[in-house]
Amino acid sequence: MFSTTRITAIRKSKGLSQEVLAEQSGVSLRTIQRVEQGETEPRGYTLQALAAALDVPLEAFRLEPEPAAPAPPIPPAAAPPTLRSDPDFLQLLNLSALSFLVLPLLNILVPWALWRSRRHTTAHVAEVGRRVLGFQILWQVGSFFAFMLVLVAQMLLAGSHRAIFPALYIGMVVLTYGFNVLMTGYYGMQLRKGNLNIYPTRL
Repeated sequence: MFSTTRITAIRKSKGLSQEVLAEQSGVSLRTIQRVEQGETEPRGYTLQALAAALDVPLEAFRLEPEPAAPAPPIPPAAAPPTLRSDPDFLQLLNLSALSFLVLPLLNILVPWALWRSRRHTTAHVAEVGRRVLGFQILWQVGSFFAFMLVLVAQMLLAGSHRAIFPALYIGMVVLTYGFNVLMTGYYGMQLRKGNLNIYPTRL
């Protein structure tokens, strides 16, 4: 696309007036005035005559492309948050499962609350918490079925007019609760040694 401002700029750089350019190019003064004022766009013979009179190629009249705007800088990728190390909290997370000794199901609720509160800010909490919760849920389900078996055995003994042995309940409580306490204590020692591969099951 040809630019009328380029024609004017070239004429002035050559030190020519509109009248002299009209005389040298053979283009009427009125046409040159209209071209430079942007009232008309020069074409064909007029362009060639003006280029010859100004001693420039036709390309000199073309509109110079505007420089491309620089691309906005790409912001650096945000670095992932650094998780702080807290071995004492990992111990607390594991030992909180012993709260079942106070009230059933606290061995799941308390570790779950601790896990949620720090899993995104403290190193290894997400993994250790999943392992602790996985084992406690499995233990809770297993204990439920174990006590159901004791109940069925007691009903069978009662139906055959045999004495009901409360020792079965006590023995099952000692067995299941003792197993959980021992596992929690054992893996607590493993955590203290820096071994995070605790509990045989995961959530």
